[in-house]
Amino acid sequence: MQEADILAETYWDTVTVYRPFKDTLPSGESVFKSGAEGKMVYQDVPCALSSHSGGALAQSSYTADTSYSLFVRPEIDILENDFLVISRLGKAIEALAGAAERQPSHNNVPVRLDDPVV
Repeated sequence: MQEADILAETYWDTVTVYRPFKDTLPSGESVFKSGAEGKMVYQDVPCALSSHSGGALAQSSYTADTSYSLFVRPEIDILENDFLVISRLGKAIEALAGAAERQPSHNNVPVRLDDPVV
């Protein structure tokens, strides 16, 4: 058993990943599809959503945001700006992916949650 396999044993959440893309309508018009209208590239992949800041708040004049990370196996290629639907304890959480930190044992993807309540 490799380190990636051992870490994957702690992935109790799942993620479905949608990638933005440019499409051409039958009329010939080009459209950009993003969010849940993007192309599904992964479905129900085991993952772990974690607050890598330890719950530290980054406060602006209007909001307070908590930093989150999504951990997946190293072969799962989540790209910056991919739209994520994370299933955690029966709740669907929507998020936008940042640039992944890639390790031999896992990928650490910073995420911005649409609804910061987890």
